[in-house]
Amino acid sequence: MNRPVTILLVILAGAAAVFLFVFAPRLTSTRQEMAARDFVLTFNPLEIRGIRIATGDDGFEIDRKGDGWWIGPKPKDVASPQKVSELLTAAANLRVFDIIHANELGSGRDLDTYGLDKPRSQIDLKGDGAATLYFGKDAAGEDRVYVRRADSKDIFIVTDELQRLAFRNTQDFRDRRLTNLTADRIDKFTIKRGTGEIAFERGGHGWEIVRPLRARADDAAVDKLLKNLLGLQILDFVADESDDLSAYGLAEPRAELILTVEGEARPIALRIGADAGAKAVVAQFTARDSVYHLPREAWTSLQISPDDLRDRRLAELNLDTVDAIRLNNGATDWTIERAGDAWKSAGREVTDESVERLVRVLTDARVLEYLPLTDENLRKSGLDHPSGRIAFDAWLSENTPETTAGRHPVVTFAIGRRDKDRTYLRVDENPEICVIPASVLDAIPPSLPAKKPAG
Repeated sequence: MNRPVTILLVILAGAAAVFLFVFAPRLTSTRQEMAARDFVLTFNPLEIRGIRIATGDDGFEIDRKGDGWWIGPKPKDVASPQKVSELLTAAANLRVFDIIHANELGSGRDLDTYGLDKPRSQIDLKGDGAATLYFGKDAAGEDRVYVRRADSKDIFIVTDELQRLAFRNTQDFRDRRLTNLTADRIDKFTIKRGTGEIAFERGGHGWEIVRPLRARADDAAVDKLLKNLLGLQILDFVADESDDLSAYGLAEPRAELILTVEGEARPIALRIGADAGAKAVVAQFTARDSVYHLPREAWTSLQISPDDLRDRRLAELNLDTVDAIRLNNGATDWTIERAGDAWKSAGREVTDESVERLVRVLTDARVLEYLPLTDENLRKSGLDHPSGRIAFDAWLSENTPETTAGRHPVVTFAIGRRDKDRTYLRVDENPEICVIPASVLDAIPPSLPAKKPAG
């Protein structure tokens, strides 16, 4: 690098340093001063950790906790994030219409003239950008009010929007959503009613019913139920304290939803008490403790049976885990086996599409009814002596600590009697009999089409 270029780079670096340390702070200060002339407060709403609103000796606080806001000390409840956001946005955008500077006061014009010497109303913001704002008398002009900051005697004339949003009944700040929980955070839940309990757990393959029977649950139906219950809106706030639950019919609730939530040490319960008219019920959600009126839907949604939330697919089957398919119609047996990347039956190749179609016929089938596995039902369904079987097997080539090498069943269907448009069927050793449309088995061909030779 030559000498002139080096000298030029040194000059440019020096100029940049001068700008950074001398002019940039001045520009920043100038921008802040301009903003201060336009707005009463300068803060980032996201950095505020708490708000105190007081009128005379009465006041309440709204504090950020986790990802939400809570009101206290009375009522102690969840605050509406929308109402808090509206309040902070209004405070951050509190534009100045006119200023009466402190040095202009005097000659009969002092803070008391504007109701700001000993103001009765104030808002305290806590966190980065902490500030206290006092509210005085109404100013001349429509929807205007006098305010001043605690750190200054300058008086600002501003819109009364912030005053209207802040100084209202604390009930208006309460969140009317029952909860901000979402279904994806629920690991387990139990529904208790006078007719018994239904318990669910989220497993590796989705929701499962674990009580009063073990069965796959319909993920979409379970998520819809949870979404409807968690999304309920509070109609009225009945009581802030719930020490005497018997007074509200909640000591022994008519129905109860008990939730195990991801990241929460204790379960949360929604308790349903007595009716409150034709369209509402008394309820308590223990995460908030208070007693409410909820829509009657809170009660009716819990009046379900295990069948309402069962996964009615006949079976789950991944063809990648299958090496052989054995079929028996009571008279003949035939087998389809995997041969490398192809499928063969009786020494001839069959098309992949036909094997996949056979699997889809069974996995797409929906169960019309489940019958308990009793001797009488076995006899009536013909499953005491099945008329046919369809078995899907896997081959394990080597021994493992858990299993030995050889053929292992993946899933087996025992076929019972046909009754008009219905057929009885049993999957593996499940303690139930499945009733499926007869058309399902009618769609299974007596043989699969052979694969056409290449060329």
